[in-house]
Amino acid sequence: MTGSKFSNVLICDTRGDALAAYVAARRPGLVCRVRTANTITTADRVWADVLIGFGVPVDLGRSSIRWVHSTGAGVDSFLTRSTWPTRVTLTRTTGELGLRIAEYCVGHALAMSQRILAFRDEQIARRWTPIEPTLLRGTTAVIVGTGSVGSAIATRFTALGCVAVGVSRSGDARWPFERVYPTEALAGVVTTARWLVLAVPLTQETEGLITAPVLTRCRDAFLINVARGRVLDTTALLEALDTGSLIGAALDVFDDEPLPAESPLWKAHGVLITPHIAGITHVEEAGEAFLDALSQIEAGVTPANHVDPTSGY
Repeated sequence: MTGSKFSNVLICDTRGDALAAYVAARRPGLVCRVRTANTITTADRVWADVLIGFGVPVDLGRSSIRWVHSTGAGVDSFLTRSTWPTRVTLTRTTGELGLRIAEYCVGHALAMSQRILAFRDEQIARRWTPIEPTLLRGTTAVIVGTGSVGSAIATRFTALGCVAVGVSRSGDARWPFERVYPTEALAGVVTTARWLVLAVPLTQETEGLITAPVLTRCRDAFLINVARGRVLDTTALLEALDTGSLIGAALDVFDDEPLPAESPLWKAHGVLITPHIAGITHVEEAGEAFLDALSQIEAGVTPANHVDPTSGY
């Protein structure tokens, strides 16, 4: 794949026109076609040698596409559809995604510790109820996932005086985590968590990772999910909220999106719902990540943002 040349770029993204303009302005030799999932034709699939998008249902095995670049950091929507062709390279976009997600997580932790929502409720009721805030400093954030996003989250928590503990498949030490444990130790590690943050990619190993055996071991923890909905067992989450193992949860990702109106999560006590906005990728980031990878491939170098389809990251 390295050293290859590309010319025909199929872009399937809600911001496709802007992304095409960004790419074409910097690499005039590339020809871009913008399509939606509903308007892609057989002719498009056999014309393109590159696909830029996010979870677009394209039969890569019956196309001329040799490289797929995800406009997001997650690539599970590509990999869960079928076996990934070995001849197709996969890359992804990161940019400042980790920084935005980290601020989302810290923002929710601060809102909880400073009792912001409680004071809002008291204001609505016109009650003067002094409630003492608590400090983040000295609390423990257990972050499941120690990649670029998890590390950015850990950096922000440690800057506020928290202890950042990581959980990963390998358990290998990684900065800025004070300690990192292997996944099999997760149920024991969560007993120390004030903040339980889910930041792993969705893979066969992480789907359904956070279930009752883990959540029942929590002790007044607040859960934040910025990974994928299917990493977390919703039924177990609701039970943990009812029993007090969890004092609340901030959820940005769900099994089904948009979250169905009949979902019990909408009315669950202590749950804050946001519509998958914690780490929105900007057009410039997606475009720059693609162009950087293109330059590296043309130079015969494996792109820094290359994804191993087998592991999913």
